[in-house]
Amino acid sequence: MPFIPNHKKALWIGTNIFMVASMVIIGGITRLTNSGLSMTEWSLIGGIMPPLEEQSWNILFEKYKVTPEFQLKNYDMTLSQFKKIFFWEYLHRVWGRVIGITFFVPLIFLWLKKQLSFTEKKFFILLTLIGFFQGFMGWFMVESGLIDKPDVSHFRLSAHLTTAFIIYILLFFCFWNYLGRQSAFDRSVTNKKIKKHSKRITLSIILLLITISSGAFVSGTNAGWAYNNFPLMGDNIFPPVIVEGTNLSLVNLFNDIGFIQFYHRVLATLTLVVIFITAYKGVRDVNLTKLKNYFYFLGIFVICQYTLGVIILKLFVPIALGLFHQLGSLIVLTILMILFAELRNRGTRVRPSVQ
Repeated sequence: MPFIPNHKKALWIGTNIFMVASMVIIGGITRLTNSGLSMTEWSLIGGIMPPLEEQSWNILFEKYKVTPEFQLKNYDMTLSQFKKIFFWEYLHRVWGRVIGITFFVPLIFLWLKKQLSFTEKKFFILLTLIGFFQGFMGWFMVESGLIDKPDVSHFRLSAHLTTAFIIYILLFFCFWNYLGRQSAFDRSVTNKKIKKHSKRITLSIILLLITISSGAFVSGTNAGWAYNNFPLMGDNIFPPVIVEGTNLSLVNLFNDIGFIQFYHRVLATLTLVVIFITAYKGVRDVNLTKLKNYFYFLGIFVICQYTLGVIILKLFVPIALGLFHQLGSLIVLTILMILFAELRNRGTRVRPSVQ
């Protein structure tokens, strides 16, 4: 069998990138609409078919009624309202299974037909392990909200979301390599200059991931509703837990909604500064003219993302804007990954299929 060209593999990986990005958005809707605890049971195979009869709906609703979320928060919820939140969690879980199919079926085919190099096999094994961990974290997260609290653990939510973004990063890096684009800059540029840009890009990616994980803390605790002025928090720059200076243990701090919002503010501001400097340095470098538009977009989008975060805070976290904020982080991360891949390979594409 002739070797499958990289552009066809790029189509496969590109499809999975779209699926994962969609999953992030669906997950955001699920969280923002408080739908995540509506399905009380988890099964790898079962649960694919939605309830079609009123009796089936009543059975599921009765199971939901014994959860802490219903008993402490949604005790007056009707069956009609339950159906609405059930839809998003159901779609979230089914979409995860579809991602598994779109990833594993082609992978198994390519593996059996010996269309993957040793490097590719190692990469996809790593991606598979992370994917399984992501599935486990989804169950582990939901389980934390079905026992004695009406909310999932924000630590588990953060791990679940961050893992999704890591999967996105790995897929996108692979996809960009498969495209096999031409050199993005003059070959005369020195390795020293490339390394400086690469370090700034890498630092930007790391900071953005940490900021995203802290955003999950805010979402998981509804900390965005706590202080809705900016840059102050009430009458102070710092939250009350720091101003009062009592019980400043890490456990207490990361369970305090004031500190969690402050933590996200500080990280977001630091990330804004680092990414903007990265974009500015890239635009100023005459050797990176072919990448200049990416650096321009990076600077513009990170400012828009930060501004949107402030607007959302002042408007008490509207769902639509919250989703755009999550999508904005994906856009900024995508631009950073394009720049990372281009600088990492210096225009001589290091393809995963190379033996």
